[in-house]
Amino acid sequence: MPEILTWGPNRLPVPYVAKWSGEEVLAGGALGLRPGGWGLVYRDEAAGDRDRHGVLWARVGHAPGSGRPDFRVMHPARQRHAMQHRLCQVCARPADRNGKGWLFALRRPDAADALPGWPEGLLSTKPPVCAPCARLATEHCPHLGEPVFVRVRKPRVWGVFGGAFGPGLTPGPDDYLPYGHPATPTFLANQLVTELTRCTLTPAP
Repeated sequence: MPEILTWGPNRLPVPYVAKWSGEEVLAGGALGLRPGGWGLVYRDEAAGDRDRHGVLWARVGHAPGSGRPDFRVMHPARQRHAMQHRLCQVCARPADRNGKGWLFALRRPDAADALPGWPEGLLSTKPPVCAPCARLATEHCPHLGEPVFVRVRKPRVWGVFGGAFGPGLTPGPDDYLPYGHPATPTFLANQLVTELTRCTLTPAP
């Protein structure tokens, strides 16, 4: 398993899923349309560019540690790998799991956004965490604020997050797309989405 990378004079821990500035977005001119104009392709499309549901994924170079980390952006391939295999988003080791499920760290919702039963049914792009890294996240991830920790017994792969492209390869707004949606051929994914079900709130590790 990879060691946790650090950055800056204070050696700030950088999550495994974080994108670094030296990791170049590679799609660019390689992105095109299928004959007839409906559906995205890479002109040099290769095995691995699509997932098993046929969704096309954004291409980003793999060079963790190159440049500066962007804690707000997740690297598509690493995020997908961590989410699929229930790996900790910080260290890429197996996420913490007990009889109540896998451990997830969630941003505490504003009162206006806290629906009854939250976080049951929440769509999440953030992979789970292990217990040691949950403590790291509490100390070093200001975007989490005061995080809420949740055990999820049945995390279910739901779909993807990214954006659809219109005529002339005009990009649309970022959005969630469930697997099997009719707009799948026009969509470029950059994050795997998991639905959190059978959730139990739990104290911080």
